Amino acid sequence: MRIAPLTGLRGIAAIAVLLYHIPHSPAFSAFHLTLFSRAYLAVDLFFILSGFVISIGYYERVVKHPGWSSYGDFLLNRMARVWPLHFIVALVFLLRILVNVSGDQPVALTSANLFTNFFMIESWGWGTQALAGNSWSVSTELLAYLAYPLVAVIAFSRAAWGQAIAALVLLILVATYGHGAQGPLDVNDGDSILPVLRCLAGFSLGVIAYRLVRHPLCERLLGGEHGFIGSCLLIAAALLIPGADVLVALAFVPLVIACYYNGQTARRLLANPVVFHLGLISYSIYLWHPLVRDIFARTMGIAHRHGVVGFDWAFVGALLIATWLICWASYLLIEVPGHRAIKKLERRVVPRPPLPFQQAAE
Repeated sequence: MRIAPLTGLRGIAAIAVLLYHIPHSPAFSAFHLTLFSRAYLAVDLFFILSGFVISIGYYERVVKHPGWSSYGDFLLNRMARVWPLHFIVALVFLLRILVNVSGDQPVALTSANLFTNFFMIESWGWGTQALAGNSWSVSTELLAYLAYPLVAVIAFSRAAWGQAIAALVLLILVATYGHGAQGPLDVNDGDSILPVLRCLAGFSLGVIAYRLVRHPLCERLLGGEHGFIGSCLLIAAALLIPGADVLVALAFVPLVIACYYNGQTARRLLANPVVFHLGLISYSIYLWHPLVRDIFARTMGIAHRHGVVGFDWAFVGALLIATWLICWASYLLIEVPGHRAIKKLERRVVPRPPLPFQQAAE
């Protein structure tokens, strides 16, 4: 089941991260947009969405019908979804390091870095670095996938309130530990376990949110137009409070729930063809855009040295168009075929028909 506003919400989050990262290159520093100065929090939205959407597709299978077969099929489906693109992007970034395409290569090509990036465990807190910088969050999500049955069982038990409080405590811990780069929750340092805790907190909140959507009171509060508009206003209010990253992350929960109820305003804003398309390619946008940005930044620097000035806006426009085209191609040529190839391999290796793959909003 694919709920279109949730897919569109992923697209908005990916574009927010893109616009946040563009001015991180010194060449594009003039294009800093205050509106997106805290868009690193979109990663926390991704974590919440992940727990929520996975529960839509897998709660019945993994939690209500537990077993190694259902758990293995779940993990294989998740790896089929995220690993092929992660692997290809890591290879391309490895090539980038070898040819020094951006002029600034902070990642050492050690055996530990190569090993952990191949297995997508580079950001689990043992000091290794992600070859593709944004892949740190994908790496932490792998740990959340492994823990999903336990997280979901607790979320649908009487201990759910304790789990919610624990998630809040983890977010506060991450925010107050002082590792945030641009803000309290902007924590992605591979030298600590904090990014994993950040992911697990958001992921757990997403699973708990899926439990809440079944409650009549939740539907009365967040269903319909007032729920979606009110949740958007709540996020805007939280963003006005300096340093209140934890509050913003918590405010994402009612937004996700409101999108699930699929109201008219949510569909108009998040399920229109453009935003829905961005949601489909959001994973590619998230992983590819730093490389595209760096290539265009260096190209613009070469143009400046040859006297071509005054057209920086054109380079940014071309960057955005190129990112869209590359990510659309990536979705069609890497994500979709990669998922199919792994599923086909499963059918050949496993002597049983796999459980039906229920496609969720991602």
